Amino acid sequence: MDRAIDRWAGHPQLRGNPEVVRLSASLLDRSARDCADFAALKARTALWPRAQERRRYAPWETFPLGLVTAALDAVEFEGVEVDAAVAEAVAGNRSRVHPGVEVWVRHACRAFLQAAEWLDDELEADGVELVPERLPRVVQSGSAAELRMLTAWGRWYGSRDGAVREFRRLRMSRTRSAVEPSDEAIAFVVAAGRRAVGHVYRDAPVEVVADDDAPARIRVVEVGLAADVRPRVLVDATPEEVRHRYLEGVRPLAQGVTVGGSRSPGSDCAECKLRTSCDDLPHVAGLLDLDAPGTHRRTWSVTAGRHYLVCPARAHLRDVRLPAESPVDGSAVRRGVAVHEWLEVAHRRGRPCGPADLPDPGSADLGIASAIMTPEEYAESRPYLLAHLAVCPLAGSGRVTEVTAEPTVAVFDPAADVLVLAHPDLLRRVDGRLMYREQKTTVRPLPGGTTAEVFEQVPQLALAALLIAHGVFGESSGTVELEVMTPSLAHVLAFDAGDPAVLEAARRQIARMVHAWHGDTEFAARPGPYCERCPVARWCPAPRTPSTAVGPIEVDGVLIDPRTGEILDAPGPITGRAADLSSALGEPDGDDTPPF
Repeated sequence: MDRAIDRWAGHPQLRGNPEVVRLSASLLDRSARDCADFAALKARTALWPRAQERRRYAPWETFPLGLVTAALDAVEFEGVEVDAAVAEAVAGNRSRVHPGVEVWVRHACRAFLQAAEWLDDELEADGVELVPERLPRVVQSGSAAELRMLTAWGRWYGSRDGAVREFRRLRMSRTRSAVEPSDEAIAFVVAAGRRAVGHVYRDAPVEVVADDDAPARIRVVEVGLAADVRPRVLVDATPEEVRHRYLEGVRPLAQGVTVGGSRSPGSDCAECKLRTSCDDLPHVAGLLDLDAPGTHRRTWSVTAGRHYLVCPARAHLRDVRLPAESPVDGSAVRRGVAVHEWLEVAHRRGRPCGPADLPDPGSADLGIASAIMTPEEYAESRPYLLAHLAVCPLAGSGRVTEVTAEPTVAVFDPAADVLVLAHPDLLRRVDGRLMYREQKTTVRPLPGGTTAEVFEQVPQLALAALLIAHGVFGESSGTVELEVMTPSLAHVLAFDAGDPAVLEAARRQIARMVHAWHGDTEFAARPGPYCERCPVARWCPAPRTPSTAVGPIEVDGVLIDPRTGEILDAPGPITGRAADLSSALGEPDGDDTPPF
């Protein structure tokens, strides 16, 4: 890995020792769209930004899994009853724990212990009994060039005779269906690693002790921290098999991670060691029009802002990635997702969409749709896509260049100490002018009203106007577009990002979404008729507002379908409160990828 050392040694924006590499197995599962340099620098734990800044920590717990492991330690090593163990972990935590997080931690611990009983029963048939081990394992190798360490975070078990070793990965909800590179790396740590007496994440090298007996069987098991979810055995092999798979398939990947490579601004930027000096991350002081930094560095998006306006507790529980359910009727959500995925694939080709791309639903070959959606979803989505053809952004007059479908746009506001994320549906230039397009599907009539009213309904447009006006894409001019597709027609609304009236409406809208959020440290629940459909309601200890009817939810005279989030009727322009709730109800609440 000499090339990696050469790349980071003497870097003008870094200080410290580039020769210490502490690679967490979880870093091996990152996608090609993630920032490679962030991962490489995260693994180089003895390198720091040359420009020193005081690290500010969140005044609340941001890593609920840490509370789970603390409580399980008390249960497994001290015999404490599970509820008492959770209470002790919460009471003794350095940071405040949100009441909803405490509810989830209790549920997660019970789910883990249920899974442990299942695993014990399965192993009993093989004559194997496992006991918890306090000391984690680490693989480390020192050379004249560098110190390399491979680590894994989770829970460790072994048989009393040392013949069987098992590692249990904690998954915040459902288990996965496929083995990933990190699983093979973890298995290698279990097989070849020594027990750490020193601190695995601080010491270099880590003081270790050898085992008295060599293992014969290595297991890696994923435990979903949800009731009645069966644990899944990911690896069950001999040490020799584990070592062979790691060296042949995973070690080259691990070496590549430590080197780095491309940069892709995104959510990683908030904690990146090159954040202050990275040329790929625009810095725009005052983007959010906030006077001072908040409690610590945070990340904000329009989606997060809308959830906060509906209920601060909901926004917080999603932010710490507690498992979310999708109690809404998924038809409208699936339709929107399917249409967006189709458009992304189609526009990545760099040519206009045409009728030939949309064969009849009964055709044997559905074209682009074949790999994206089911025939039923295609039949529902096709009318919207046919309407899109008339307003396809890659068609029409003008020379279209620099087409980018579904990019991630990250911008840092140093005045607020907030990383802002946006996900435009399409960026392109027409005769050199930047065009920023958002696309929506709806069964209702098209949005209308003043610029301010449209921005209330679709605040992504307001953020887009501010991003353009602040020069995030180069020049400070461009057009923000909203394409609205119905089953019968499509229409595009356009807003000039250089128009002072447009920018004033955009500033007001974003200010409405960020000011209270930026200073909040309590994230109190705001019960309402939407509680029954909240994806994190099962963790919220606040009394729910009873649902007295199965009909629409009314907000400011706007009728909203509680199952789909779609607006059924509105006497006039849709208010911001109604639009926020509609978006929050209708947004897909997939199982966010947890940190481990």
